[in-house]
Amino acid sequence: MDYDVIIYGATLAGIMAALRLRLRGLSSLVLEPTGHVGGIVAGGLVKSDPPNVIEALAGLTRDRFFAGIGQEYGTPEPQYRFEPKVAERVAKGLLTEAKADVLLGTRVHGAADVEVRGRRIQAVLGRRARFFIDASYEGDLMAAAGVPYTFGREPRSRYDEPFAGFLPDRALRRAEFSTNHGYPVGPVPTERPGDGDAKTQAYNFRGVLSKAAGRLPFPKPDGYDPRLYQHLGQLVRGRGIGGLSEIVTHTALLPPGDKYQTNQALFIGFDLPGASWDYPDGTWARREEVIAEHVRWHQGMLYWLANDPSLPESFRADAREFGLPSDEFTDSPYGPGFPHALYVREGRRMIGQYVLTQHDLRLPGNTKATPVCCWKYGIDCHIVQLYPEGVHTITGEGGPSGTEYNEPADLYQLPAECLFPARAGIENLTVPVCISASHVAFLSARMEPDYGMLGEAAGELAAQSIRTGQAVQDYHYPQLAAALEEHGSVLSLPQLEPQT
Repeated sequence: MDYDVIIYGATLAGIMAALRLRLRGLSSLVLEPTGHVGGIVAGGLVKSDPPNVIEALAGLTRDRFFAGIGQEYGTPEPQYRFEPKVAERVAKGLLTEAKADVLLGTRVHGAADVEVRGRRIQAVLGRRARFFIDASYEGDLMAAAGVPYTFGREPRSRYDEPFAGFLPDRALRRAEFSTNHGYPVGPVPTERPGDGDAKTQAYNFRGVLSKAAGRLPFPKPDGYDPRLYQHLGQLVRGRGIGGLSEIVTHTALLPPGDKYQTNQALFIGFDLPGASWDYPDGTWARREEVIAEHVRWHQGMLYWLANDPSLPESFRADAREFGLPSDEFTDSPYGPGFPHALYVREGRRMIGQYVLTQHDLRLPGNTKATPVCCWKYGIDCHIVQLYPEGVHTITGEGGPSGTEYNEPADLYQLPAECLFPARAGIENLTVPVCISASHVAFLSARMEPDYGMLGEAAGELAAQSIRTGQAVQDYHYPQLAAALEEHGSVLSLPQLEPQT
């Protein structure tokens, strides 16, 4: 074998897996489908979401990655707001420490790229290993190996989840539009409440804006059409918003103090509902088209905010106080200062040995016999689709809370069984990003710090399988728990114990 383990995806999960493998004396090759390591935390998502119970974030993910970012800023404490260039620098350093070979721009396109013999993967893209980890956002290695998976939203009846499927009764409705149709507003859905579909929550670019003197002006993208932003214009004027500084709030301020993280912002904002649906199970050619549509939307919005004559000059002047950072994303394929990674909030999801569901996020189903980490974060779904109702209303459907806030989850444990295929399936694969979870459960578990801890568990499962020669499904939990805890993982917390 050329390597002990091949890791597909230099995401935070993939990096943590490589580091764990090195600590077990194992070699790894990391195949990254893009041109950068670090995943979305190096590609724009730099206001990271730690768990609501901070003690749940532990292991090498906390002590080496987020604390490593803190050290870059001169503090030993983990940092969850940071510059993309700092995140990528830390990511590269950890891969070097892991002695992992890294190949960028290396993509799995389908079954022809993965050699499977019996129940074991032999090679990917002609490179052989004893074990494989799919740490990508897309789950292409997993899918190409024939592992069952899904995407979109299960029907409510599949796992008896109250928040599953089409949720019109919990949609956000805004009755402030004089024209409530036109891009990006789609057609009125025909599904019944609770029906499943192949629709995915909105993606966006998590941009970084700068107020530094050397900032780059917002570019005018090819195909720019100001009519696309008619609904945003109605929101800005109707709510009396005075400038971009009121949209990019100080809660998104990044160190050293002149950069700001963008996210969805207003009801119509940087998210692009509907444009993500073809991405999870699409070809790479189709995905590139999806990415290009998001680039045009995001860049066009920034240009529109700074230049459109329908906006007051005071608003445009305020927007022009911002620009793209000249010291970030310098080699982005979408232009200097613009993020090189689309935020894929949800791709494929494995149907594995255990499927995490809504019931696992709340008492009493929140504890497990084989936990690999603890987690607590709200059930966070961005808008799945926009559609008109009546004359003035636009409906944003997809979130389960019925408000702009997340539906809460309890502190819960994630079991090892959601990281690998079902018994009688592929025996030498773990999947720490496209985990075995329903759409609803994935909405809570999908945060980058959690991916990092799941990547650590994926690496330890791989190490144990290689050492014993057994299928990953036959792992020995006490040994896995001891290996995880050796490097700081937290598998249980006092808050999980029954209250008397």
